[in-house]
Amino acid sequence: MSASASHSRSYLKGVIMISVTLSLWGVLPILLKLGLNYYSVGTIAWFRFFFSFLILFVFLSVFRSGSGILLRPPAIGVLGGAALAANYFAMTQGINFSGPSNAAIIIQVAPVLLVIAGVFLFHETIGGKQVAGMVLAAVGFYLFYLDRMGNAQDNFQYSTANGWILLAAVVWVFYMICQKRLSAKYSAQTLNLLVYAVAAIALIPLVEWNELLKGGFAGWLLLIVLGLNTLLAYGALAEAVECIPLSLISILITLNPLITLSGMWILNALVVETLPMENISGSGYMGGAIAVGGVVLVVASSQKK
Repeated sequence: MSASASHSRSYLKGVIMISVTLSLWGVLPILLKLGLNYYSVGTIAWFRFFFSFLILFVFLSVFRSGSGILLRPPAIGVLGGAALAANYFAMTQGINFSGPSNAAIIIQVAPVLLVIAGVFLFHETIGGKQVAGMVLAAVGFYLFYLDRMGNAQDNFQYSTANGWILLAAVVWVFYMICQKRLSAKYSAQTLNLLVYAVAAIALIPLVEWNELLKGGFAGWLLLIVLGLNTLLAYGALAEAVECIPLSLISILITLNPLITLSGMWILNALVVETLPMENISGSGYMGGAIAVGGVVLVVASSQKK
């Protein structure tokens, strides 16, 4: 096989893998909202990590190495795991108080915060296009926020939801910083194993154990699907990083709200009773589109440096 053919196959694999991640993260807020009909926030967040840890531990133990990191975990890796645990809990709490579409849009502030963190922690520079993207994203977020505040049944609850989602964005940035510092020494899957283990342990006090006995078939099915979502999304992302440029990955990931919004529109059209409809007007959708466009501009410009 020629070098160009091999490169093409690798690139195609990377595109497929990141498409899997994009799709899984796009439907995740919807699945979380459905899961909250059966389980509390803490139970869902814990099970996602516990399930992913078990499957990945068995996989690495049988087919690869890497589980040894659990015996002597780096301190920054433990902090990263705790941060991702907080991210999962806060994001699920935000979805609980608002809805999938709202969470999918507001959480897009995270990539912008990551770029800002890079300036202060890694002495990266911000160009004119990035500043323009941040301004555009801020305008979009503001328009979306005004629309949702105007249509929300409980403004305090909606503001509380956004507070949780913004907290999720902040701790996700901290997690990414920890990952960046360790990525040169450990493989992505090895780091995922450590993060899953730490997060599962950290969330144990928040688990409502009696819920696991009362969830029934539908509840357990949703829990397993959520666990698989976490495992496959991060696994596919790790594979994609090895095959295609980070710039393409970053841009595609910021588009996952489009999948969430499309999924919610379809489910609302089908009148799914267990999934309350979110009152988003045309101006709200326009604000969301502007915000996502601004984030894409920020991410794309930062990767070109």
